[in-house]
Amino acid sequence: MIGVPLAPRAIGDVAARHGGALRNGVKGTVRRLVPIRRAGAGDLTVLLNARYVEDAELAVARGAMLLVDEALAVREDVASLPGWFHAHATWAMAELLDSGDAAPDAPVIGSDCRIGPGVHLLPRVVVGERVTIAPGAVIGAAGFGFVTGPDGQSREIPQLGGVVIEDDVHIGALCTIAAGTIGPTIIRRGAKLDAQVHVGHNCEIGEGTIIAAQSGLAGSVVIGRGVLVGGQVGIADHLTVGDGARIAAKSGVIGDVAAGATVAGYPAVPRHRWLRALAELYRLVGNDGTPSPPAAQRSAATSPPFDPARTGTSTPPGAVGATSARGATVTASPPGAAGATSASGAPASERPRRAPPIPRGED
Repeated sequence: MIGVPLAPRAIGDVAARHGGALRNGVKGTVRRLVPIRRAGAGDLTVLLNARYVEDAELAVARGAMLLVDEALAVREDVASLPGWFHAHATWAMAELLDSGDAAPDAPVIGSDCRIGPGVHLLPRVVVGERVTIAPGAVIGAAGFGFVTGPDGQSREIPQLGGVVIEDDVHIGALCTIAAGTIGPTIIRRGAKLDAQVHVGHNCEIGEGTIIAAQSGLAGSVVIGRGVLVGGQVGIADHLTVGDGARIAAKSGVIGDVAAGATVAGYPAVPRHRWLRALAELYRLVGNDGTPSPPAAQRSAATSPPFDPARTGTSTPPGAVGATSARGATVTASPPGAAGATSASGAPASERPRRAPPIPRGED
């Protein structure tokens, strides 16, 4: 069952006990705490992030009641919702979860599974069929969630949602999959996790997605179907990665990734843009990490030393009165000075000019 059962109470009584204000005619009896996309009649759900406003509207239409973070009430579409508004909504949720009736059910394991030595399956974990869990994995430990209450003190948020691992999933050695808060963390059918992957609470990993070693997903990340995630990738909380996306190794994802996109770098951007940026950086800064010298300095540094025997003259090139191999006098006048001539004898002002560089387009 999705959600955490609560002792039935009128929402007015709940607000009277934990503070906050009822607005816009909200009423009803609270029976469960349920994730916002699953909440229906008799359920209480939470709106703590602006990206879930549309989901909150749909939940209200299904008969659910809302616990709303007061900070979101500056938005007109949130202020008009019927709900229980609270300045410390996450704290109020944690207080309710303290009295939640989430039985510590023993893990359930399907048929034909392979469970390695040292694996820890905690209460409220459900494992499907033909699942492989390599040695040392920890499934269903409490997610990392703390909140500051009205008194300024920090408290832990109970994580009672458990974990659901569907059929044909592979969990690598030393992986950690945290329990959800009021709904399960879900690993969909056929997903493959390499060693030492961390999946935060409330995440959902889509069917057939592959995640390489040492990657980490913060809480409430949703990854679509058939996604490829390289090694040591970090994904920030509450983000969505679309179906078929590709994330290069060591990328830092701080925004949603569109379906079919390929991203790289930190912060992660389209891969071709990241490669062009690297090329420009290496052009501006030498491969050894030091700035490239001006062209004149590079030319002087790479020119061979003056050798009279090779040139047939005792006067270094560029000196006043120096002569070329053909006997023509070469002056030391700077280019563009009055009377300066080129090697062909033409005045410098008449020499053909180089075309200006073509401006580079924006990414």
